Amino acid sequence: AWAALGFRSRPAYEPDLPERRCFVRDAMTALPRVHLHAVVRGGALWRDHLAFREALRADSALAQRYGELKRGLAARHAADKAAYTDAKAPFIRSVLANARS
Repeated sequence: AWAALGFRSRPAYEPDLPERRCFVRDAMTALPRVHLHAVVRGGALWRDHLAFREALRADSALAQRYGELKRGLAARHAADKAAYTDAKAPFIRSVLANARS
C-alpha cells in the first residue's frame, strides 16, 4: 500500500529499533521528501513519541527551539541523515526527561 503512494521501506534501521518501521518518499517521486515512521502502538517508542509531541504542543517556545534546531541541523548535515538524527538526539532526550519528571 505504501509503495503505491511512492514510499519505499528502509529496513536497514530495523535492527536498531525493532519496534519501528521507516518508509521514505523521495523528492523525485513527490515534493517534499517525506520520512514516515511507524511504531508499535502502546510500545515504548509510541509513548515517547506522544510525550515529545505533547511537550512541544504545551510549550510554544520549546517547539520554536526544536524547529530552529532542526533547520540548522538540516543545513549542516544535508548529506548525512545519521549525523542529523544524532545531533538532535540530546534535545529530544532532554525534553523526554523533563516530561517524565
